[in-house]
Amino acid sequence: MRDDKRSTQRMLFGDPGLPGAGLSVAVVVLMVLAALGGALGFMRLPDSMIGIGLICVALLLAVAARIFQARDQHQALFRLLDKRPPL
Repeated sequence: MRDDKRSTQRMLFGDPGLPGAGLSVAVVVLMVLAALGGALGFMRLPDSMIGIGLICVALLLAVAARIFQARDQHQALFRLLDKRPPL
């Protein structure tokens, strides 16, 4: 029964992989598109709005950092669930 539950969790939430494993392909694609959009938007800003542009770039970096932190927490949760004794 435990193997069935684990395979269902892996199917629904994805395999967390090894601790050093990278992000999923979808997250990498979205991060690249966000970086390209941010760079293009920053280059097109007039001089009077550079301050706002820097704040937006910092916000983009903060969102990216939160994505990486969430993945680490997700992996830690799966490692704890694997150590849990069977019911």
